Amino acid sequence: TGINMVTFHPDSRFLTDYAAGTLPTSEAICVAAHLEFCAKCRAHAQQLSDLGAQIMAAMEPAVDADSSSQDDDFMRLMNTIDARAADAGKKADISVPESARTVQADNHSAAMSGMPRILQKLTQAPLESMRWVQLGKYLRVAPVGLGSAGRDIALYDIKAGGQMPEHEHHGEEITVLLKGSFSDAEGQYVRGDFVVRNAGEKHQPTATMDTDCLCLVSLEQPIRPTSIWYRLLDPLVNMRLSSVSN
Repeated sequence: TGINMVTFHPDSRFLTDYAAGTLPTSEAICVAAHLEFCAKCRAHAQQLSDLGAQIMAAMEPAVDADSSSQDDDFMRLMNTIDARAADAGKKADISVPESARTVQADNHSAAMSGMPRILQKLTQAPLESMRWVQLGKYLRVAPVGLGSAGRDIALYDIKAGGQMPEHEHHGEEITVLLKGSFSDAEGQYVRGDFVVRNAGEKHQPTATMDTDCLCLVSLEQPIRPTSIWYRLLDPLVNMRLSSVSN
């Protein structure tokens, strides 16, 4: 990975907080996914981790200077995901025979080939077996259910050539493209791009015609469609998403 023409990257705040382990979980997941596509940001994050280790070593001589390596940052995030899943009671079904679990794992690995490791950790199942909610003709959403307090994180799948309703953001939205590409009035985005929209911004993502567009999305606040028709449907949509994520 890292050979894509990635254009949009997390800023220094995201990378610094990620390296320090202080970035909220849903945002850290998005950064970790982007790092698997982007060699430039991986190098920057490694430099920040190394710097943090040097500072810690200077303050605490007994601390191993390699203790804040980027691999440790990633494993810390993976462990956080495990802990949160356990707290939510999301445990493996022990009634499933070992042979069946092996087949499920193999199918999952094949289906997730080329996807970031962090996404494989989050889903633990083929994408098609996730609990998708169809929202209109072109869009379906699968809540991941491990967002940070006050934030939601989900997969958005837009059919090739499909267009989402124009919507306004009431908080920060982070999107990492996992497959395909989409465009809006601000430009075109490809696999690996880390796109941030802030409160007050409006846009209408449209997937390119050649392939479906799969995105990992972290939302600080629910989006608000600008169309009166979609706004009337909004309470029903939120109810459906909430029922799936629980």
